[in-house]
Amino acid sequence: MQEYSWQQNREKSRRIVVRSSMPLLFLRALVIALIFFSGYKILTCSKWYYPQGIFYSAKNRNVAIVGTYITPPDKILNVMRKVEIPKRPLYLIDVKAFEDRIGEIKTIKQVYIRRYWFPARMLIVAEDKKPVLMICSDEKSLPVAFFVEDGTLLNADLLPKDEKYYPLKILTTGNNPEDNFVNWKKDRITELVKLAEMSEIYSGEKVEYIDIRDPQDVYIKIKTALIRIGKPDENTYSRLKAISVILPNLSKVEERIEYVDLRWDVAKYVKIERKEQENESSINTTKSENG
Repeated sequence: MQEYSWQQNREKSRRIVVRSSMPLLFLRALVIALIFFSGYKILTCSKWYYPQGIFYSAKNRNVAIVGTYITPPDKILNVMRKVEIPKRPLYLIDVKAFEDRIGEIKTIKQVYIRRYWFPARMLIVAEDKKPVLMICSDEKSLPVAFFVEDGTLLNADLLPKDEKYYPLKILTTGNNPEDNFVNWKKDRITELVKLAEMSEIYSGEKVEYIDIRDPQDVYIKIKTALIRIGKPDENTYSRLKAISVILPNLSKVEERIEYVDLRWDVAKYVKIERKEQENESSINTTKSENG
């Protein structure tokens, strides 16, 4: 009898426990439903979608372009306008297609697109190719074209607006069929850049321009002198070394100097400019080194 009563109480307590858990289960189900509903609303919120006219204004706050100093932002926007924006949330959009289209611009070296949400925004981080040479017909003329680091020839209107970013100036008319800059390959560009770099190392001065209007008789202009090197050959750089000894002695020359002549492997000359007649004065580099 006592055992039967104990079993009844146990069954009753079980029923009470089950009944008491029903509101809790309902509450849990409601919370889970609210979580899923909120997640759905967040994921499908309009703030995840790029506006269809995002690329039609440079002042649009939904897109920003940084990192370029040659490529105009409007040019990037013009390219992006031709790319259809999928009607999907930004986290489902593959920006690789956008990056590839921007990368087709000749002045762009590499590009990376970052996406931001609430509201949907796009940051285009682009790196321009570095200008290395610009072409001028003479010392005072404006550039007509320029080369970037991969050897691509571009119109001068793409040069940086600030002249402090201008690359090495090369004087040439492009009329010489043996050395027309339109046909230059990357090796030719590298050769001229190296010639300027070595001149700056030996002279300690910045090269203002290299005059190759006559490829058989090349001049290099630095701040304090015009250097004549003739036709570049395998001994050009060794002859250029002499400029480090010659430059300190130029202040001792009272006449106006036309150029320093480094065409010869042994003798080094300074061409003196005079009103009535022109003479050439030789500088003995050995005596200069000995004082």
